[in-house]
Amino acid sequence: MTEEDESMSSDNDKNNRWSAVKVMLDNAENVILSTHMNPDGDGLGSQLAMANYLESHGKTGTILNPSPVPEDLHFMMDYADFRHYDRDNHNHLLAKADLAIIFDIGDYGRLGYLGEDLLQCKMKTISIDHHPHENQNGFSHVVHDVSACATGYLVYDFLKYANGSEQTIPETVANGLYVALMTDTGSFRFNNTDARAHEMASELIRSGVKPYDLYQQVYESMPMEKVKLMGTVLEDIHLSAAGRLAWFTVTREMIEDTGASSGHVSGFTDTVRSVKGVEVAVMIHEISDNKTRLNFRSKGKVKIDGLAREFGGGGHPFAAGAVVKQALDTTREAIIPATVSEIEKQLGKDS
Repeated sequence: MTEEDESMSSDNDKNNRWSAVKVMLDNAENVILSTHMNPDGDGLGSQLAMANYLESHGKTGTILNPSPVPEDLHFMMDYADFRHYDRDNHNHLLAKADLAIIFDIGDYGRLGYLGEDLLQCKMKTISIDHHPHENQNGFSHVVHDVSACATGYLVYDFLKYANGSEQTIPETVANGLYVALMTDTGSFRFNNTDARAHEMASELIRSGVKPYDLYQQVYESMPMEKVKLMGTVLEDIHLSAAGRLAWFTVTREMIEDTGASSGHVSGFTDTVRSVKGVEVAVMIHEISDNKTRLNFRSKGKVKIDGLAREFGGGGHPFAAGAVVKQALDTTREAIIPATVSEIEKQLGKDS
């Protein structure tokens, strides 16, 4: 196992980073491509780009994900065949695969039972990611760079290495990579937006990307059911830690009453974080009687990835999440005081 934890700074670094990955791909014929549960634009865009690379080199790249494509990203299904993994229908695809590449996963457990089945197949697995990893996570080979603005940037970097820096990126691939870049940088607003992100965006635009068209499809095509659910959520925001913590719950009843779905909660925590004076926002989302999803967002003064790990999750210092095998009320009773304590530890009680 090798791990790259530092940013690319030279051609030699790039060669060291990607040479083993390219050899593994050259020696494979059928490759499984996957990402985390509740996939986002970064994971999906990375898969799309790698699937195209494999196809262009006479390989088979099969996209299998532990969750379906969320509604706000359905347009990406026009670019690639994203399949929601089903054991009965897709196990034969695992059986004939000789390699798996997993994108954008900070913890192997976020593959769900697809991850369990991949381990049973005992095939080699590559992890390409920009999240911090605390352990080997069961991968055969990893390329992890926490300085990268998105996993899609790392895939873009691989394509430039493997295909040559002068080769034009196909428009479909450029669209997928731009969605990865746009969504993980908050439309180039977050602190992870660096010069490399803008340089990548510039090349993708030259390849045919129309930024506003993609922005509109991701952020300005909200279904009415999501709008109604958001309205219900915004009516019941709670403030703690002297107004520095904003938290809210999303229950199954709220989702049912508004005709929404669990996938419609995407982006809610970012919206609540925007409240003046709030440093951290937390969503407590009821999945079932004994399963609750937590979503943490910080404006940048309070690191919350450690808190997420305490509850069995992980993520970036300022954007993290967890799934807790407890009822919503029980989870809420634990997470709110824990978050308040973390804020006060990092910022002080009166700041």
